[in-house]
Amino acid sequence: MADDSSAAPSEFAAVVRRAWAHSLDGGPFSDDDDFFASGGDSLSALAAASYVATATGLDIPALWLYENPCLEEAVRALAAAAGEGLAPIEPQERAGAHPLSFQQEGLLRVMDHIRAGHRYQVAYAVELPDSVDEGRLAAAVTRLASRHPALTTRITGAGELARQEVTGAAGLELEPLRAMCPDDPVAATKLWAAASVIDLDAPLARFAVIGSGSQRVLALVAHQMVVDPWSWGLLLRDLAVLYHNPDADGGPALAYSDYARWQRRHLTGPAYEHHLSHWRRTTEGYPAGGVPLPGPRGEVPAAGAGPAARLPLAVPAEHTQALHTAGQMMGASLFEVFLSLFHLAVSRWAGTSDVLVASATASRTRPGSESIAGFFVNGRFTRTALTELRTFGDLIGHVRDVWRAGDPHRELHLEKVLFDLGRPDMANIKFSVNAIPTLTGLTLAGEPMRLVSVPGARSARRHISVGLAPDAGGGLSGALTYRTDLLVPAQVRALVQEFLTLCSSAAHAPATARITR
Repeated sequence: MADDSSAAPSEFAAVVRRAWAHSLDGGPFSDDDDFFASGGDSLSALAAASYVATATGLDIPALWLYENPCLEEAVRALAAAAGEGLAPIEPQERAGAHPLSFQQEGLLRVMDHIRAGHRYQVAYAVELPDSVDEGRLAAAVTRLASRHPALTTRITGAGELARQEVTGAAGLELEPLRAMCPDDPVAATKLWAAASVIDLDAPLARFAVIGSGSQRVLALVAHQMVVDPWSWGLLLRDLAVLYHNPDADGGPALAYSDYARWQRRHLTGPAYEHHLSHWRRTTEGYPAGGVPLPGPRGEVPAAGAGPAARLPLAVPAEHTQALHTAGQMMGASLFEVFLSLFHLAVSRWAGTSDVLVASATASRTRPGSESIAGFFVNGRFTRTALTELRTFGDLIGHVRDVWRAGDPHRELHLEKVLFDLGRPDMANIKFSVNAIPTLTGLTLAGEPMRLVSVPGARSARRHISVGLAPDAGGGLSGALTYRTDLLVPAQVRALVQEFLTLCSSAAHAPATARITR
């Protein structure tokens, strides 16, 4: 990677222009062009910042494009930031024991808090092209562990003595499973994922080829400790490289354990307390149990996790595009617009004007982290007091500002923050819009790989969790997962209808239109 940290402003301008073209899939751009008015949103802003960080070796400020959306301003801010910011992640020895990341620590504390009744596994799958040779694929899977040591990690010890320990590439193999539902490998994949048990004291990832002949699925079951959706895309891309060239170089220079060491070195003591104080101020006076649920069940203290069900949810393309345009006019990303409307929907549904909602983030903000497989996915929360918000413009502007105020403090992991604040169950409602750039354009043996949906856990920690993603029709689609021990389907459908009604209203109303609660 070229180090342009001492580059002149004109050289920074070239880097920024390339970053905009890369993340916005457009150009050319003039000095007075606005990133968000040109089609940018929070995800493309992250992509642009990651591109610049990789090209320059600089630590890009969290609010870089939000505070400097004009290209000329972005270049000046980048030049001013040269040499500033947190230290970069540095490569260390990969074998042996390493400290846990904040994400891993937070998840361990959740596991101890909930104890039994909830699984912490994720499952991903793709349909394999007919031409793929399983022998070459198995060799590629084994070599994958040397590029991404997190795949052969186990967790040892407990409490403050817990560590992540890399066991080595020999612990990763490709399991051939041909006998399970040979005529329906997708169904077999779901059965295998549901039956798999991943223990912390053993390697935390398993690969399998399920089916035979022209009907085969490559599947991964792993503990949340070592992988996230972004990682799945990275692993598939590296598998394709190693399949074609088993001796290929060019793997990531950093490992997940390097990221964990960076956190422990640079986000502890006064630095950690500085970031934690932001979230402490945000939650001051908020109920420890989170948003009160409607109905008699909402009055009963909830267990840490419970049985869950899913309700499909989709926002049509017409409303999505209209809200995207409205957000651009207010300097807000599409996610910030939808998060705003969800806050209002929850307020109406639950009968409260004070709403706190958690949201997932990719959390790959450090240069080099975008190429590492591991448990990076994070979360943070926004709190909105809706009593003083009169119009859709007020609402969206307020939530936009609250969300961005958390950007400088986003390195802290949501679960760890909640436990350190003494309120582990406060963020009981979650809303996320996820677009995973690593999961697009995947190929193997020169042919496309099609993603296979594998159902998640049958239990949930959050009382309500909405996950949406861009769909092929230009809208957003996904599901609302809810705790069936706390809510009945009619209540959940009422929340979905409230949210969709608000999306329609906001799509057809000016920013000055008044809102009711």
